[in-house]
Amino acid sequence: MKCCRHHVFERSGIAAQTDLESPDFKDIFKLLEAEQALFLESEHAFRSDSYQWPRDPLHTWSRVWEYPYVFHHLRKLRLVLSTEKSPIAVDLGSGVTFFPFSIAHMGFEVVCADIDKTCERDIKRAIKVVPSSPGKVSFRLIEGTRLPFDDSEVDVIFCISLLEHIPDFVTVVSEVFRILRNGGIFLLTIDLDLRGDSELGIESYRRLTASLKQDFEYLYPNVTIHPADMLNSLSGPYPYRRLHGLKRARFLITQKLRRALLNKRSVPEIPYFLSVEGMALRKR
Repeated sequence: MKCCRHHVFERSGIAAQTDLESPDFKDIFKLLEAEQALFLESEHAFRSDSYQWPRDPLHTWSRVWEYPYVFHHLRKLRLVLSTEKSPIAVDLGSGVTFFPFSIAHMGFEVVCADIDKTCERDIKRAIKVVPSSPGKVSFRLIEGTRLPFDDSEVDVIFCISLLEHIPDFVTVVSEVFRILRNGGIFLLTIDLDLRGDSELGIESYRRLTASLKQDFEYLYPNVTIHPADMLNSLSGPYPYRRLHGLKRARFLITQKLRRALLNKRSVPEIPYFLSVEGMALRKR
C-alpha cells in the first residue's frame, strides 16, 4: 500500500535547492512564468519610470522559490474557504508585480498594501488593463504604523520578503494579528542573514519568531534542510552577481556606513549572503 506523498511545499522552514527540482515546483513555476509574461505584455500601460524594484521578480534568487511556495498554500486554502463570496487576501508590501493578479485568478479579492505612492499609482493603472477575474485586485496605501484595515477584516495575508526590512517588525506582526479573522492564515517569507552584515541576523530572527509564536501556530512543522542543500543568494538558478557602475558605488557607500556602525573592518563585495525561509501560520 502506497503512502500519500506530501507536496514539497507543505512544510515551514528554509528553502532547499532540491525543491526547485521537484515536479510540484516545476508545475507551479511554469504557470507563474506564463502569468508574469502576460502581465509584462501590458507593462507599458502602467509602469512608472520611478518604480525602483525588479520588473521580472519571478526570476530572482529568492522569488523563484517564494512565489511558488505562497501560491501553493493560497491555492490549497481557496479550496476550503467558502465559495459564497471571494475571500479577502492582503498582499502586504506588494510592490507592482503579476502575483496579486495570479491570486485573484483563483477567486480571491486581493488587496495590495504598500507605503509607496508609486506602487499605488501603478497598481491602479494595472488594474485597468490586467485581467483578474473571477477575483479582483485593489490597493490601499499604508500610512503610519496602522494597517488600513478593520479588525478581523481579512481571511489571509501573504508577506514576501518584507518584515526583515522593517525595524519595528513586532508592530507589523501585531497589526497582522489584528486584521486577520479568527483562524486566518499568515503566509510569510523572510530573507535570513548568513554572514552578519544584513538585516535579519540571529537576534532579530529570535525576536521575530518569538513574536509570531505568541499569536500564531504553524500549519506544518518546520523541516530542517541540510546546509549543502540550502538555497541561498549565491546558489540556485538566479544568484546575486557582483555589482557594477552606480549600483556598486551605492552598495560600497552603504557598506562603509554599516561597517562604521557595526565596528567591522571589512565586508565582502558580493552584496548579500542570504537564505530564505517560508512559514505557513494560523491565527490562534
